[in-house]
Amino acid sequence: MRKLLIGVIILAVLLVAADRISVAVAENQISDRLTSAYGLAGKPGVTIAGFPFLTQVVAGDYPQIDVSASQVSAGGAELHDLNVRLTGVHATVSQVLGNGSSMVTADRAAGSAMVGFGTVDHRLPGGFRAHPDGKDLSVSGNLTIAGALVPVSATVALSVSGAGISVTPVHVSVPGVAALPSAYSSQLRVVVPLSTLPLHLRLTSVHVTPGGLRIGAAARHVQFARE
Repeated sequence: MRKLLIGVIILAVLLVAADRISVAVAENQISDRLTSAYGLAGKPGVTIAGFPFLTQVVAGDYPQIDVSASQVSAGGAELHDLNVRLTGVHATVSQVLGNGSSMVTADRAAGSAMVGFGTVDHRLPGGFRAHPDGKDLSVSGNLTIAGALVPVSATVALSVSGAGISVTPVHVSVPGVAALPSAYSSQLRVVVPLSTLPLHLRLTSVHVTPGGLRIGAAARHVQFARE
């Protein structure tokens, strides 16, 4: 009986080891696939949730796969701390553990990332800077008005558009001027381009944080293949 118990324990350990090795291989393969499919500069981190992993392989269905990347280029802007959760992923054994080129699909994807204030600065008139003001975003700098440099500050509204993050001035302040002419205030109306996000994500929200703009994004029926 003692030998049988030891044998069962050894077998269980070997099965767990095989499961963990297999999931590590699969995570690396999916990372390679994502890097190739979206032309990423570096390999993203991939974590396949759930245990055991091998039963998911047999079924070809993976309830949850998490993807992370420290920096990603997206349609003219740089994203930082990108985190994406794929749910309802469907892939064959060869797609996950091998190098197949056919499509891997996910029912849904939801993610978030940070956009630095400097990305907004690049779209504003030269010398303007964006900075958080509680839950709002403020911008300040100098505009040339009637041949003179005039300090201008404004609270701006952020919204999601098909092209990216729309920045619209809502309250503009100029010392000694009751109201800034629209021809000047319109220079503060800009768009931070985010139309091309990884994993076919679409921008859904944007919020001001002390460290930058936190964006939310989502997609359905995501497909990606190794190129």
